[in-house]
Amino acid sequence: MTRTKPPAVLIVNPNAGRLEDATRNDVVDTLRSRFRIEGHATTARDSGIAIASAAADSGARLVIAFGGDGHINEIANGLAGSSTALGIVPGGTMNVFARVLGIPLDPLAAVGHLQGALEREVVEVPLGRMDDRYFTFSAGCGFDAEAAGRVERYVPAKRRFGELFFYWSAFRVLAGTYRHRNPTMKLHGDFGEVPVAMAVVCNAGPYAYLGNRPVNLTPHVDLHKGIDVFALRSMRIESLPAYAWRVAVSGDLVHHPDVFYASDLESFELSSDKPFHRHADGEPLPPVHSVSFQTAANALRVRA
Repeated sequence: MTRTKPPAVLIVNPNAGRLEDATRNDVVDTLRSRFRIEGHATTARDSGIAIASAAADSGARLVIAFGGDGHINEIANGLAGSSTALGIVPGGTMNVFARVLGIPLDPLAAVGHLQGALEREVVEVPLGRMDDRYFTFSAGCGFDAEAAGRVERYVPAKRRFGELFFYWSAFRVLAGTYRHRNPTMKLHGDFGEVPVAMAVVCNAGPYAYLGNRPVNLTPHVDLHKGIDVFALRSMRIESLPAYAWRVAVSGDLVHHPDVFYASDLESFELSSDKPFHRHADGEPLPPVHSVSFQTAANALRVRA
């Protein structure tokens, strides 16, 4: 007896990561051989949100996102709060959220993993929220958001050099507008008011990867607890070697005197007299003067 293929809406980012077109086509063909696919491709930034939201509104039980962290962010925003489950086939550069969930990085292996996940219970996970934008693992304001924006302006270099281009972009931003940066923003929360020069908020960790090596800025972050915030009170380019050493070797950057770190928070705010750059899971967002952060419990259903 022929087994009925489960239905799924597939949303592909055709420009994600470093996959060759032939490899991407092989993955899509494999998905079509195992699922009854309704296929879509994103055509512009944030177009995946509307596609995923429409799929949820139409009663789809499973939406498969094939792409990188930014693409996963869009699909998660379209599905958040709905009964539709998210399936992930990683096709990006770092694929942080896929790694958090234990999904294989090889796209073809991830298809098999997803097929097996249909036999298991759906997992409900919290999301971080920055105003009206959800994030799966991290959001940033200031320095790393400017670096993320620079990466997205040079997509061919991103595809060619992968995560190395992100770190190069971060260095270029640090060597430019952040060479010597005093506090320009303020964190407000149960911890009081803290002047800072930049802030990273994590819903899960690590913050990033360098190859297979995790880059941890929020060592106590737990997907099933509140959000963590890592902030630098000031930034000086001459401190970069000390920061890099503490991240890569000693793992205790949160104890550096320049750092403010708080863990397992329900909500807090960040404000500035000047508009600041921001991102959600590496996706650049318009500058603002203030944002509110909070954790959204059980906001997303995942097949993992």
